[in-house]
Amino acid sequence: MKAVVAVPPVLDFYFTPSRASALGAVSVDELLKERGIETVLLNFPTLCAKPAKLELPPELTHLRDFIITGEHGPVSFFSNYKRFGPDFSGCAATIAAESPEILFISCFAWAYAEETVSLAAAVKALRPEIIITAGGSGVSVNPDYFEKAEPIDFVLTGEAEKVLPAFLEEQFGTGGGKAAREAPSFQINRTGYSERKNIQYYSAILTRGCPKSCKFCSNHLVHGREFRKTPAEEVERKIRLLPGDANIHINFEDDNLLFAKEYFVGILRMIRSRFPNASFSAENGLDYTLLDDVLLEELIEFGFRSFNLSMASTSQAMLRSQNRPADSDRLTAILHTLRKKKTASVTYFICGLEGETPGAVVDNLTYLHHLPTLTGISLFYPVPGLPICTQDFNSLPPRLCAGSSAWPWTGSLATSQLLTAFRLARLSNLIKTSQGLVGSSFPAPACPEAELLDIILSTGRLHTIKSRRIIEVHGMDNEMVTAFLAGI
Repeated sequence: MKAVVAVPPVLDFYFTPSRASALGAVSVDELLKERGIETVLLNFPTLCAKPAKLELPPELTHLRDFIITGEHGPVSFFSNYKRFGPDFSGCAATIAAESPEILFISCFAWAYAEETVSLAAAVKALRPEIIITAGGSGVSVNPDYFEKAEPIDFVLTGEAEKVLPAFLEEQFGTGGGKAAREAPSFQINRTGYSERKNIQYYSAILTRGCPKSCKFCSNHLVHGREFRKTPAEEVERKIRLLPGDANIHINFEDDNLLFAKEYFVGILRMIRSRFPNASFSAENGLDYTLLDDVLLEELIEFGFRSFNLSMASTSQAMLRSQNRPADSDRLTAILHTLRKKKTASVTYFICGLEGETPGAVVDNLTYLHHLPTLTGISLFYPVPGLPICTQDFNSLPPRLCAGSSAWPWTGSLATSQLLTAFRLARLSNLIKTSQGLVGSSFPAPACPEAELLDIILSTGRLHTIKSRRIIEVHGMDNEMVTAFLAGI
């Protein structure tokens, strides 16, 4: 049997190397190979050097009045909708050329469900005899959507290590005598290379599951509530397969690395023993409530050059309603420690949760503005299966469930207010950078960024850069802007 494992092209405003890590697809590819199945892995979002610009799809017309074509600079929103990867007919032709008997499509987020079905349809139109199976996080949260899609023959939900072996045995008798795994497997995949810095970039995942019950998080829908670790010996075995002469950076995609502090530190120590100059990040964020001074010092010594932290909200009532623990004093102390150690940080809050007011959003922004950290904003979006939203997701376009869509899911904030908050977060970072409080040094006073900042502060209105001109951004919530500027 020959199989192709494919990640569909992505339609969105942006796409980053870490989002293109395809760790789920890598896991499927590895499991198939272990069972003697010939495979080809096609990560389509990475197979085009330049994304293709697209027209804004009909379901995103609520953004039309807020998009400024050609906009750029430090306070900008997204200006172009794009396809990352070849078109669907080109993807189908590439798959067909491999002559597989079965195609496994990995949908890593519900927001890209339509791309999964479109790729399946393009393949079936070209080679109807190919068996098509869909899996991944996007499939697991709403399998009914995919089961009703005609081009898809089989739907797999949950972790590949658990469900794929039984599927292969039942449908094709190709289990190879290997049982399903209870422990998660360690996955690592190269995501880029910097010639200037001579660094190879990787994404990896060590753990699964989350015992927390934050209402806005979908982790448990795929990985369950039980926290589990990859055996350390498996991690070491795979790390030793990496080129020994490389400088490497590993971004851990885990949600809960600090639930097992000693285990995690041991993994970092093991990687450093093989790659003494290795550096690390955790872009999904570290739980700052589990950080202490000793651990923080260890992580910096082991090669964490920056920290992503998540506070969710400053509102204690909001945090209680979302079952989210918090400790603002602990967060403040950590950020000041990082500042003293000249280590960068980004602290994220969620914008648009149920019951949130424009004033509460400004409180989040001003609170973070007065701390030595860059401000990160996550526009809230739900996925099927979360009790926080009761919409019929099968009647709504999946791409609305992307943060970049700025859809007013809870009704607490309008799209204009979500996008005002987005720009204010970027403005906060511009101001603090100009003052040398965070980030790299600020450009010369005559540069467009400095002029942009002067105009915003003097007029009390959001502006941006378009074609080297500074223009006002219309449609923003000026009361939020005024309140933010007064609060800083």
